[in-house]
Amino acid sequence: MNRPNLRRLFSACDVNKSGRIEYEDFTLVCRELSVPDAEIQTLFQKFGAYEDGYIDYSRFSSRFLEVSETLDLASFGAGATTQTPWEEFVDTIDEEFIFSESLREQLGDLYQAIHSSANTALLKAYEEIVHSLVSLSLENKLECEQLETSLKR
Repeated sequence: MNRPNLRRLFSACDVNKSGRIEYEDFTLVCRELSVPDAEIQTLFQKFGAYEDGYIDYSRFSSRFLEVSETLDLASFGAGATTQTPWEEFVDTIDEEFIFSESLREQLGDLYQAIHSSANTALLKAYEEIVHSLVSLSLENKLECEQLETSLKR
C-alpha cells in the first residue's frame, strides 16, 4: 500500500482525530469490518499498542504489512471492497477529477471528517459544492483549451 493510502487509512481509523488510534477507535473500525471481538485485542497488540495503549502513525505504517498479512478480511465478512466514503464519492463524479493531489487529499480529509460526524445535511452540501467545483474546473479547462486553439491559428 502506498504512503498516501496508508495515511488515509490511518486517518480513517483515528475516529476521534487525536492523531493516534486508541483502543476504542480500533474497536469501532474492527467491528465495522466484522472482526470478531476475540481478535480485536490481539490485532491491536500486533501494532505494538501494548507499549503505551495507542497506535501512532509510525507504528501503524511500519507494522501494517505484517498485521494485514495475518488478517484475512474476507474471512470476517468484509469482502473485497475497502473503498473509503471519499473514494466512493469520487467514483460517482462522472467528469474527470482534475484537482491537484494536495487539494484532493485536503478535500478527502474534510469529507472523512464530515462523514464521521454523521451530519448528512452537511455531507450533502459538501458533495454538491465539490460537484460544482469539478464542473467549474472542467469548464475552465475547456475554455483554456479553446483559447489555446484560437491562439495557435
